[in-house]
Parts: sequence; structure tokens; C-alpha cells
Amino acid sequence: MYYADLSAFPELSLYLPARGSDDEKCTASDFVSPAASSGRTTTEEYQRTVGAFFAIYWLLRLDGDGRDGFSFGVDEEWVPISAQSRSSSRVPFAEKRAKFDEEAKWEFLRGLLVNAGVLQEKKKLFGRGTYFVVNEKRLTSLLALTAIHDIMKMDQYCPVVEADHAPYHGYSAGDTIGDHDHALSYIMDFFPNLLPSFRDLSPEERRSVQFTQCSLCFNHGWLVQAEAPPGAIFTRMRETLIRDHKLMIGQRDIALYFVHWFTDLAGAEPTPLAGCEKFSHKFPVSVLNSFIKSFSFVGRIAAETETAVLERYLKMRWEEDGHGTLPEGPDAVARMRLACMAQANAARVLEAFAGLPDEERELLSLEMGRTACMSQSYSKGLVLDESRDLPGGPAFLVYYGPAFLQSLGQSDDTLTRLRILADIYRCARELWPETVSAVAKTVSIRIDIIQG
Repeated sequence: MYYADLSAFPELSLYLPARGSDDEKCTASDFVSPAASSGRTTTEEYQRTVGAFFAIYWLLRLDGDGRDGFSFGVDEEWVPISAQSRSSSRVPFAEKRAKFDEEAKWEFLRGLLVNAGVLQEKKKLFGRGTYFVVNEKRLTSLLALTAIHDIMKMDQYCPVVEADHAPYHGYSAGDTIGDHDHALSYIMDFFPNLLPSFRDLSPEERRSVQFTQCSLCFNHGWLVQAEAPPGAIFTRMRETLIRDHKLMIGQRDIALYFVHWFTDLAGAEPTPLAGCEKFSHKFPVSVLNSFIKSFSFVGRIAAETETAVLERYLKMRWEEDGHGTLPEGPDAVARMRLACMAQANAARVLEAFAGLPDEERELLSLEMGRTACMSQSYSKGLVLDESRDLPGGPAFLVYYGPAFLQSLGQSDDTLTRLRILADIYRCARELWPETVSAVAKTVSIRIDIIQG
């Protein structure tokens, strides 16, 4: 019934243009399936979209059959396959799916839906506890966004910039907008009537949907792995919120952005009836959980500074990952960042950090404590006083730094790796001497050639 009801979104028909006139009866073989700009066929893009729709469906039903459907898919009768019956030949990679079902942070995902306004938590009238109800208005916005998100991957629909609208995201008058997100934004900005599912939303909901198409330059991996200083991670997003949306975008809209991000990726494998395979057995559960836990922290950027948000996240990860009491002292931020960067090798890396010569430990503490933000610093007592009292820049983003620490073999000398990392920072500082004028800048240092 849910799948049949998706036909309410007329834009979905754009994925499957048929041969022949409208009044002819077409069979499945009559559908053309040219390649989209993604390199996939339009049929595959349609299936991926349906997969995203089903990811939404399962997440809204976590109190019932949602986990089963998300993890294991459905049988021939479209009945969700339960964890108990996963040994069925209908379920490939059953053990991996079971691991995902048991270890995924389902409560965090439901919390994300609540933060986005898609679900509302209500108190029970009698007895203790709460229950969840769907906010139909907000859910309609999410479903409409899912229906239209990828239609501009089909080249024949990409708009040409009119003279009155140029320049637009770097495109000049007469240019065809090739980026599918920018192409969709262009239609929403200037020709919303062409998208009935979007047009009929309230002005507030349209604004929220348009926000999801913004070029936020947000690299989630930089946050989850603490690879970058807070300015590099968050400043572009924060500026977009303040400048482009005039403070009318809030935490619930950022949460909706991540709900869409998650469900879109969940449907990336075009097998909607087999569950969300991208996550259930093709994505490390521990990495996915780190992403999920970070969503609520990113939403804080609408009300807090970049550095405050990253500090909160680093402290949460330290405690959640079982490293003990929160660190204090001038090397605390460096230790928390190194723990996130190293992931499974965190214990080895932290032990080696304690054994570094004082000069190299202080160097890492200083450079990893820079924020790349004007007039911002981590809390007193977590970084060197020099980082707070005499801030300078640029800060450094050691690209592939996490891979460098995560690829440690059992026989590798962890201390040597950290000394190499310290030397990378030292050499970078020689190339880019510290100045006050560069305090809000970040320089990326690529080390992929030595990451193995």
C-alpha cells in the first residue's frame, strides 16, 4: 500500500519515460532506460529512490517491523523478514545483517527523526512512558524531497540558466547546469510550479527542503575522524545558515538534512525489497554508528560556535568509546582528536603519545589545538595557553592522517608513526609560518602517498 501510494508524487514518473503516445498501453519492455549523469540507468536511479523511500518507511516503524525490514528486507509476500527467520535462503549475508540489526544505534536514528520534526514524542495519558506519532506535514516534506532529489541526474531535464538569473552557482547565462543539486535548486528558486510536490508545501517547509540542496561543503568524515580543525569542518555551513537563510534555518532543518542524507545513502543499493543493503552488510557498523551519533552535534551549529560544537563531539566520543575519564591538560584536545583518528588503534596511539619526547608532544598539542576560527578557542585547560592567548594560523588539516594511524600493522612501531606525524606538522609550519592574519585559515596537507 505504501509503495502504491508513492504514485502521489508525480515527479517519480520522470524516471521511467515510456515509448509511444499517452493513450497506448505500455508494458515493462516498453520503458526506455538511458544512462543518467551518475552513470547508472534511469531505472536504477528510480530503484535507488524507492530504496530511500523504504528506508524512511522502516525508520518510522522502529517500534514494530522497522528494524526487520531495514535489516533483512521482505519476503515474496512483502512481509518483513524477522531476525528469527533470517536463515531463510531469501536472505543473503544473514550473519552480517544480524550483526547490523543488533549493533546499529536505532535510538539515535529515532532521535534524529524527532529532532527533524518528522516524529513527535508524546506522553501517555495513563501510566508512564511516551510514544511517537508522525508529524504528517513534516513527513510530507521529507517524502517530497526524496521524490525530486535525483531527477536532475537525467540530462534531458537539466535547466539552462536564463539571463535574468545569471550568474547562478558559478553558471553563466546560457549554461546548462550539470550539477544535479544545483540544477534542482535552480528550478526550486525560479520555477517551483514545475515541481508539484515541492510547490504545494508551505513556505516554511519549502525553505527547509531548499536548504538540503545547499552547497554546505560539509565533509562528514572530517568530523567523525576529527581529521580537521573546527573552522574547516563547520564554518562554511554556519556562514550558509547565517547569510543565505537569514537565520530562518534552525536545528530541525539541519536534522532534516541528515535524515535525507542517511535515507538517500541507505537506498544507494538499488534493491529496495532486500532491505537497506548499503548499511546492513556493506558498511562497517562501527563507522556507521559514529556517523549516526554525530548528527545531533552538527545540528548545534545553528546556535553554537564551530569550536564549541567540535569540543562537545570530542568529549562525547571519548566517553562513548570507553577511554575513561575525560582528559585534562594542555594536550587534552590532541589526545581526543588522535583517539578519533586512530579508531580501532586508539589505545596504541594514546599510549605512544604519552611516550613521545616532550618537544614532539607539545608540537602536536599546539598544532592540533588550533581552531581555524577567528576569536575562538577550546576551553581553558584543554589546550596550551599559547593557543588561547596568542592564536595564530593557518591551522593544518592533515589529509589522510586518520588512514595513516588506522593502517598500523601489529608489527608497526606506533611511536614512530606519531613522530612522523609530528614531523609533518613541523615541516608544514616551516612552509606556512604562523601569523595572526591567518588565524581563520586552513591549509590541507595530503599524506596519502605514505598512509599505508
